[in-house]
Amino acid sequence: MIEFDDMELLQLKFCMDQTKNQMSMGGEIRRHASITKKVEDEMNRRREDKGTYTPEYVRLQLEDQLRQLRREMDN
Repeated sequence: MIEFDDMELLQLKFCMDQTKNQMSMGGEIRRHASITKKVEDEMNRRREDKGTYTPEYVRLQLEDQLRQLRREMDN
């Protein structure tokens, strides 16, 4: 199984959205739809489990990053 962090998964979803209209054959279209569904299912699971991809979660991540930057600047 391939493991993606949250941002990688979001990037993959973006790529899938961008390439959807480029599929031309039935098999390509079905595989693309299958992969897209798996990506969306995983994103939904993470949203329900951890609140990932919600405004609150993003705010918390940004606050953590800001705290880390401040600590680094103080050292």
